[in-house]
Amino acid sequence: MVARGEAIDLPQADQAPGCPHPREVFDLIGHENIERDFAALYDADTLHHAWLLTGPKGIGKATLAYRMIRRVLGGVPQTVGQLDVPETDTVAKRIRSLGHGDFLLIRRPYDLKTKKLRSQILISEIRKVSQFFTKKASEGGWRVCLIDSADEMNPSATNALLKTLEEPPEKCLIILLSKTPGRLLPTIRSRCKTVNLRAVPKAQIKTWAQAITNSSADDIQNALTLAGGTPGMVLALLNHADDLLRPLQTFLASFPRPNTELVHRISDKLALVSANDSFDLFWEIMDRLISAQAIYTATGEWTLPGDPIAKQSTVSHWLDLQRTFKDMRGAQAGLNMNKKTVLLDALTRLSA
Repeated sequence: MVARGEAIDLPQADQAPGCPHPREVFDLIGHENIERDFAALYDADTLHHAWLLTGPKGIGKATLAYRMIRRVLGGVPQTVGQLDVPETDTVAKRIRSLGHGDFLLIRRPYDLKTKKLRSQILISEIRKVSQFFTKKASEGGWRVCLIDSADEMNPSATNALLKTLEEPPEKCLIILLSKTPGRLLPTIRSRCKTVNLRAVPKAQIKTWAQAITNSSADDIQNALTLAGGTPGMVLALLNHADDLLRPLQTFLASFPRPNTELVHRISDKLALVSANDSFDLFWEIMDRLISAQAIYTATGEWTLPGDPIAKQSTVSHWLDLQRTFKDMRGAQAGLNMNKKTVLLDALTRLSA
């Protein structure tokens, strides 16, 4: 539970690398129909008590969730029937500072002893949900809980959440976010209204990116291609164009024989302490890159910059490499391994 006045300058599990926290984002593109439907249900007092927002990372799940939360907790939208509560609104300010008594945020907590984010949402966190909903609303209205993300709950935590979903109190709203809803218990999914956020058209993201950044046309195009219709990922890549987007584009364009100097230069940049966000973003992009290669191997369709990495490998090769990269990232974080060594290993495996 995030208590009133709790420090929020520690690492936050629900903030994507290279992006502002979704509590601080007040514009959303590509999901206008979902917003209108939610606003209509709220205005008609027929809102379902549990919503499951699904879609890939960077698609806007958390941004949409906070727009919903601001409206339900009494924020005044600028447009009738919409969720566009402005950042100057008093309710919006309190939610942004985690200072609203009727809002509970559940996420992987930061462990002050180990100085790391926990790897899972444990049952101790989910128990706070039932405790929260047993109390009266501090302002006499709705009480709202956001779980970001449901994918990170361990089995005990998942089971603990079920009782609240099965027996919700009045004027209670629970919003769960998930990248992989198929892995959630069917009993969790069946008790939620599931909304799948689909890829935003690239033309719409391009117009948005041109309006809010000073990025070049080439950078925007390359970010769009790598990000696959996810505005948050586009913004993250544009915010790290110098140390990740452009070097990575050069790296991809050099296949199938990237030069050793380039591999070392990229590894040196990403290994810097000041490049933590870019380092995390690198693994996100690698996951997308390998997925794209697996799809290309199976279908012949290539959707990323440059040429495919290889044309003769099997799909199972890329899936194995994807699992290996996930293990490498986990081992580096857990054992505090040398970043450059891990990056060199990853880039070498990718180009092998």
